[in-house]
Amino acid sequence: MDEIEKMQKHLLLIRRTVGWTAEEFGERIGVTRQTINNLEAGRNKLTKTQYIAMRSVLDAEMVQYPDETEMLKLVLDMLVDHPEKYTSSEKEDLLSKANMITPSILAGTTTRKVVSKEMMRLLGVAVFSSLGVVMVDAVSDWLIKAISDKK
Repeated sequence: MDEIEKMQKHLLLIRRTVGWTAEEFGERIGVTRQTINNLEAGRNKLTKTQYIAMRSVLDAEMVQYPDETEMLKLVLDMLVDHPEKYTSSEKEDLLSKANMITPSILAGTTTRKVVSKEMMRLLGVAVFSSLGVVMVDAVSDWLIKAISDKK
């Protein structure tokens, strides 16, 4: 499964992790709320152009708000960019906890900074030990892969 397919598979969780509604995410990448909903539901296939737009706005968000987006960095690293570096149980643990806690960001009952800090605490520091180094290069890695992929 390539990065675009992995991104689409986990798009709802990624969007919730950032704290954006489908409408907000769509506005940021230049598509409608319905397009985001259709991508999340698998009714439409995520295109390379949409993938590049999504990754660009997510990267910009991570650069602008590093303390609020630690969980987003982990979600992208573990589920899209480098899933081979993590065990199945680490990925299942992340998915379980993130799917339970991220809706509270959209509901406005907590902030993504609080959720990020809580997820880091719940999952433990060991999972994140290499994440800082990975994220420095990840911005260019995903773009290089996307551009060089002939699909």
